[in-house]
Amino acid sequence: MSNIHQFSSKDAIQADASRWISAMDRGLSKQERMQFQHWVQQNKAHQDAVFELAQLWDELSVLNELSSLFPNKNSINKPVHREINFSIAASVFAALLVASFIFVGIEHWPTTPQEQAKYSKIYRTKVGEQATFVLPDSTIVQLNTNSLLEVAYTKNRRQLILSRGEGRFNVAKDAARPFTVMAGDKSFTALGTVFNVQRNAASDLELLVTEGKVMITDPSVAVNADDFVQLQSASNDTDSVKKINASIVISGEKALIKESITEPIKRLTHDDVQRDLAWQQGILIFNGEPLSEALQEVSRYTATRFELADPTLASLKVAGVFKAGDITGLLDSLRINLAIEHERLGEHIVSLKHGDHS
Repeated sequence: MSNIHQFSSKDAIQADASRWISAMDRGLSKQERMQFQHWVQQNKAHQDAVFELAQLWDELSVLNELSSLFPNKNSINKPVHREINFSIAASVFAALLVASFIFVGIEHWPTTPQEQAKYSKIYRTKVGEQATFVLPDSTIVQLNTNSLLEVAYTKNRRQLILSRGEGRFNVAKDAARPFTVMAGDKSFTALGTVFNVQRNAASDLELLVTEGKVMITDPSVAVNADDFVQLQSASNDTDSVKKINASIVISGEKALIKESITEPIKRLTHDDVQRDLAWQQGILIFNGEPLSEALQEVSRYTATRFELADPTLASLKVAGVFKAGDITGLLDSLRINLAIEHERLGEHIVSLKHGDHS
């Protein structure tokens, strides 16, 4: 019998309630309605949290949705009193955003074609934070820890600059406005696709395509609408692709760019793809990477930095599944499984060494 007991903190319940309220505001699918009802019925605290938050949200679509799902709940259709303490409301929403590990960016989008054509905004995440944003054209962007993304839409193109970090882009189709992500000294143009870009340095990048295909070029190459239509059926053997010294990466492939040089494209297994994208669920998966590389990846999600007192530890191959930012769990695993002891040299510095075998 398992002795593991699942429980949720008040902050976690409020974060879940916030996501459900946001989903109701845009409209629940049939499957989502069933999932929401199941979640509410799990715990009275779930129901209390979502109804309290609905009163603060004060959106007719949300109130109507709750009324149809829970017709016996008397308080939901009562008008909201405008004398509500807005400092309390603000603190509630601030707590929800902090508690939520992944949240959807809700903003007032441009409403006219002219406004949408000139949309610009900067999105960022802090160390250890992940966030999902929906752009005005319905493109979905998920940013990993410590990322900075500049978005600039014009009438003829959609251009984004990933200044640091990592992002996943589920691109809305718009043949009239090509979608390009610039990172370091490379540009990644979507050809109807879902892809992931990680910037390790200006000249060291990673591209993983999970749907459609992406063209890698130098930033000086500008793709217009006519080019876009032709490139959708292009491959690496196409003359127009060779002429601009581009590389096309298709679904299930990964491109590594080291010191500005694009290495041979790699075909990944399903497990490889899942491992590379595990960060989207707040998980880090290692499968034979050197310990030095694994610790470097872990450090992206926390202020903690690692020092290897014994240089031989750097090449030690490691494997395991860890929650991003869970330094205690990582150190315990290293001690139990690999006899690697640690010493804290400061608030954010951990030294690792081989344990005594005596």
